[in-house]
Amino acid sequence: MPDVRIDDMQHWFNQHSFLVAAAAVFLVLAAILLRDGVRPVDLVALGALGLGLALAFALLRPAASTERQAQLVRAQIGTGVPVLLEFLSPY
Repeated sequence: MPDVRIDDMQHWFNQHSFLVAAAAVFLVLAAILLRDGVRPVDLVALGALGLGLALAFALLRPAASTERQAQLVRAQIGTGVPVLLEFLSPY
C-alpha cells in the first residue's frame, strides 16, 4: 500500500474541493429525485444542475497567468516608473 500522508490528502482536497462538493450535491439530488423512479422532470432537474455546476466551474476556476514573458517584466522594472508585481496562486 502506498505511503499517503494526511498533508497530501488535505492538499488534494483543497485543490479539488469544488469538484468533490459538486459531485456530492449531484449524487444527493439524484438519490432524492430518483428514489421513486425515473421521470423526465427528474432528468431535466439533474441535467440543469449538472449544466449549472459545469458552467460555474468553467467561469470560476483559476486561470493561468496572463504574463508569461519574463524579459518584458524585467525590462519594466527599474525604468523609473513604479511597477506593481502581483504573485498569485491559481488556487
